[in-house]
Amino acid sequence: MITVVQSGDVYIVRFPFDRNIISIVKNVPGRNWDNDHKYWTIPVDRLGFLISQIRGSQYEEMLQVYSNEHINQNATVDANPQASIPDIDISKIPMYVEKGKYIFDHQKDFMKYAIDRQKQGLFSGFILADQQGLGKTLQAMNLALYNKKYNKLKHCLIIACVNSAKYNWIEDITKHTNGEYVPYLLGTRLKRDGTPRTDTGSLEKLEDLKTGHMYGKKDAPPLPFFLVMNIEPFHYRKDRRYLIRERLTTLLNNGYIGMVIADEIHRNCSANSKQGKQILKLKKDCTAKVEWLPMTGTPIVNKPTDVFIPLKLVDGHTFKDYRSWCQHFCVYGGFGGYDIIGYKNIPELKQMLQSNMLRRLKKDALNLPPKLHTIEYVENTPYQDKLYQKVLKDTIAHREEILGAVNPMVKLLKLRQVNGSPELIDPDLVVDPSYLKKNSKMAKLVELVNNILDNGEKVVIFSNWVESLRTIYKFIARNHKVCCYTGTMKQDERELQKQQFISDPESKIMIGTIGALGVSHTLTVANNVIFYDLPWNPGTMEQAEDRCHRTGTLSTVNVYSIITKDTVDEKVYKLIQDKDGVSKYIVDNQLSFKNNPELFDLLFGGIR
Repeated sequence: MITVVQSGDVYIVRFPFDRNIISIVKNVPGRNWDNDHKYWTIPVDRLGFLISQIRGSQYEEMLQVYSNEHINQNATVDANPQASIPDIDISKIPMYVEKGKYIFDHQKDFMKYAIDRQKQGLFSGFILADQQGLGKTLQAMNLALYNKKYNKLKHCLIIACVNSAKYNWIEDITKHTNGEYVPYLLGTRLKRDGTPRTDTGSLEKLEDLKTGHMYGKKDAPPLPFFLVMNIEPFHYRKDRRYLIRERLTTLLNNGYIGMVIADEIHRNCSANSKQGKQILKLKKDCTAKVEWLPMTGTPIVNKPTDVFIPLKLVDGHTFKDYRSWCQHFCVYGGFGGYDIIGYKNIPELKQMLQSNMLRRLKKDALNLPPKLHTIEYVENTPYQDKLYQKVLKDTIAHREEILGAVNPMVKLLKLRQVNGSPELIDPDLVVDPSYLKKNSKMAKLVELVNNILDNGEKVVIFSNWVESLRTIYKFIARNHKVCCYTGTMKQDERELQKQQFISDPESKIMIGTIGALGVSHTLTVANNVIFYDLPWNPGTMEQAEDRCHRTGTLSTVNVYSIITKDTVDEKVYKLIQDKDGVSKYIVDNQLSFKNNPELFDLLFGGIR
């Protein structure tokens, strides 16, 4: 047994005499041998070095760490209990909702919670972390309109951290206010025929913010109440000046913008990114009373690196900078001591979040029809099996190279593609009518789609990769209308495709990448979801399937996952089903092979 016990600013390391363990401890910077007491000590901030040295070795199961810092201790964010919602009469406060719909109780509770915080003098805002499907857009919109009526708010800025979500905000606000409020996408310009063009750059957005008028023209209408933009223009720079951030600072400080909604704040807004740094700078330079509403549907308590910015925006912590935050909550190790190999002090982080966050779970807030998960197992065709074994043998032969790669997932992709898109591996394979005889997963997909359409229902098909979707489209579009939504499409085009799927009864199939279609969209016209291949992260999968299972869902949502038996497909499925099992392999929301070499053997060992 190797025991590691914290004692002040050091850890005391004890173990039976073993030259190999001694060599491991000697690799830890700052280690010291206490000859009087016959034990080793290592500095508190060097624990990660020791863990990373032992992890994956024969000694891993022998390691016992006793720490005051709660190393890798889980602390899930509980849904706020009903008692936390104040008893406030909001019956006379107008709340908007789409014609024919109604406000749910949990959405009324959101308003009570937000208004009560203002009465307590907590004007910096809070994190809205409701589970996907509870209508966060509607809640945020109604809070902004409440601030407009009762707090004289002039403008509300909506920052979409997922670029495509900006269209959802415009659509949802227009719909829920029945056209009374139509958000303006900053940078919009008019074509010669008078139709709007939205694929403009940062300069056009800056012109709008400077003129205060739509389309960058002073003779055009003034900017409306809701202003929408994606986060990327925050790193727009000219002559070393971040002009959009500087202009927004001025507008915040002079009261022109009094509320900022940051949607999907955990996406594309890390504290190390250019846009993340500018968001932090915007907050730091803001001297006026501004309400911030960072939003996320993803549980974030086990990812301290994701939480720094949203908590900073709502004055939820006093850490001076991101580096000191990471030193407090992250365990560093690996080569040079720069790799995050785990987390610490998570209970403390949980307490911070509970004081500055509203989170409700769908199962508690809504009486929705259930989701029914079905696994559709297939076996590789003889052609696929032969190709798979060849690629598997090559993968195992390059194990050490893969583990040391900057992006090992790229090298492991081929095995998964054999199961669903073998033509990407074998250039001689022709995608023709006989292709289905060589690809069992595609054959199963076609069968499922035909059965769903025979029942007169709609279906959403997800894949991790655009290349797979191209082949899917070739087969299904021969007989059916197919709508597409991927990150490689132009924004206007994919939004038109989505609207066609929603409104056209004959357009029954939507195919899209998990990355582009799996967040921020409402697709409740479909009650069938098919995963052609699975994401690595269980939270990502749940978020994608909840595009169809959310407020507005009227019937059971059927979720089908097509899994190829005795392949890495099945290993991935088992891994993501065991949420406690997968969590220890995830660092900064990514599966880490470098810090967990045993993960390679877990996925690829024991497969014939």
